Amino acid sequence: MPLPILDVPTYELNLPSTGKSVRFRPFLVKEHKILLTMAEASEDEVIRIINEIVDVCTFNKLNVKELPHFDIEYIFMHLRAKSISEKVEVIITCGSCKQSYDSYFNIENLKIERSSDHNNKIMINENIGIEMSYPKFNAVVNLFETNNMDSVFKMVKSSIKGIFQQDQYWETENQTDEDLDNFLNSLTKEQFEKIEKFFLTSPKVVQEIDSECPHCNHKNVSKIEGLQNFFV
Repeated sequence: MPLPILDVPTYELNLPSTGKSVRFRPFLVKEHKILLTMAEASEDEVIRIINEIVDVCTFNKLNVKELPHFDIEYIFMHLRAKSISEKVEVIITCGSCKQSYDSYFNIENLKIERSSDHNNKIMINENIGIEMSYPKFNAVVNLFETNNMDSVFKMVKSSIKGIFQQDQYWETENQTDEDLDNFLNSLTKEQFEKIEKFFLTSPKVVQEIDSECPHCNHKNVSKIEGLQNFFV
């Protein structure tokens, strides 16, 4: 007689990028075991593990490798909430006495921060513009791990969807790396900063934490964002 198969609860969330409802399930033991190996995994291995777990826990209904990085962050954190705990412990540095202390936030209170002046179409000059797409999870992880100009340049290049001039449009997937490099290298600092603004104002998964320093009783308001704080 076969062993019984346990029912796994399912939940829903809305993707930050589209508002589309997505059904998901918690980590199973086999997936949690894999997550425990992430501390010693290489950068590429971490990317693969996160993508695969998000994919399988959303029932393979999403094209995970094409999702914006903030969608992956948001899904992963909600997976963690339903699989491990809604509570995430963090270390806060007091703005007054500069001492560090332990605090926490609830994943259910995560918010998507959106800038009112954000636009994915950027006019480089009066005639030429760029249409941007959001960077993928692997590009953001690579940038965080290396934090150098080459990684920034690579992420910018991979996030350009197309270049347009009046009624002409050039899709970057039809252009060579050399041509794209030449185009970006021909920009002035001011023009490149317009592209940087796209990334700085892109949607972010954030959490504000109100806490009181146990050392001096100063009330701190801390904003938590980024992979280094969320993927705990």
